This record gives sequence, structure tokens and C-alpha cells, in this order.
Amino acid sequence: MNNVSWKECQFVIIDVEGNGQTPQEIIELSIVPVFCEQISKPYTWLIRPKMRVTERATQIHGITNRELQHCCSSEEVRHEIRGVLGKNIVVGHNVSVDTRLIRSQFGEWEPLAIIDTLKLAKYVHPELSSYSLDSLITIYGLDIIPSMRHRASGDAQVTAQLFLALVSKLKDDSQRDLLSLSQIAGSVDDPFLKNQQGSLF
Repeated sequence: MNNVSWKECQFVIIDVEGNGQTPQEIIELSIVPVFCEQISKPYTWLIRPKMRVTERATQIHGITNRELQHCCSSEEVRHEIRGVLGKNIVVGHNVSVDTRLIRSQFGEWEPLAIIDTLKLAKYVHPELSSYSLDSLITIYGLDIIPSMRHRASGDAQVTAQLFLALVSKLKDDSQRDLLSLSQIAGSVDDPFLKNQQGSLF
């Protein structure tokens, strides 16, 4: 795919919650499509892990073992999740953590690009002392129900808001094409940027 304006791109904003074990297992995954600056309703799955959710993890996101005991396993939802992810452009906050867990649990897939709102925020606001999602929610006055913070659906939806807000702060349209976004905020394993670099040699 040639370089295009971001408004022509289909993005999927992702967030996961884990069971707190080592290795970590995803127990909740949310995918929020964004196209033409419009945020769509999230696709969200609760997933039964192989190992129990730790008390510490439950304290953070509120998801209990009892809540998950009758949910589908990773294998049962793998095809559905990979279908929703597709070959779209993946966006998330500190997104490499999410993409590596998704690949580990659901197998390799080929997003067009992987954009990190943490890196994008550092580019847009180099003066900030914190780039945590909580800090950026406060700075931009983003809309999230407090009880949905640290739930995959709530965090993915507010990250979608953050992504649109940050892109609007870029200097001009020359920074809003896919190549520029990848150069500014591509994840360490962003396939689009790697493919562009590879084509130069």
C-alpha cells in the first residue's frame, strides 16, 4: 500500500487487560475501529485464561476468576479476533506491550502499521513530565467513565479520543500521512516503517 493521508486509513485502537501471571495472559481485549475521524463501537472479549487471575490484577481492573470461568478460551475466539484486527493500522498507548501479548496468545498477524500514542504524545508535547494515559486524559479532558478506566473497552475508547486529539495538534497535513505518522510515532516493531526502510535498499 502506498503512502496515504491518515483520513483514508482504517485504524483499530487496541487495549488488553491481563491475569497478572508470568507469562501474562490476556483476559480482556477491546478493539475500537476509527475511520474518517469517527470512533465506532468497541468489539470486546472476556477470555478464560489457563492460569488464575492474581488478586493484584483484579484490584487494578476488577475482573475476577469467577467472571471468567464460563468465558471462551483463546483458541475459541482466535479466528474472530484476528478477523476484526485484519490488516488495519493498529494504535495503542505503549502499544508494543499489547501487540506482543496478542501475537503470543493469538498468533502472528500482519497489521499495516503500528502507531504508539505514547510516542505521538511525546512528539506533540515534549514539555510534559508525564505521558501516562491518566495524565493525558486530564490534559485533554477526555471522556471516560471512572469505573471503565483499566478496563479494555474504556481504555481503548479513550485512547481513540487521545489519538484524534494528538493528530489534530500536528503542524500540518504533511505530518498526517501514514509514513509521517510511522516516523513520528511508529512502534519499535512497526511493519510499515520497516517496509519503507527496506524498499530503500
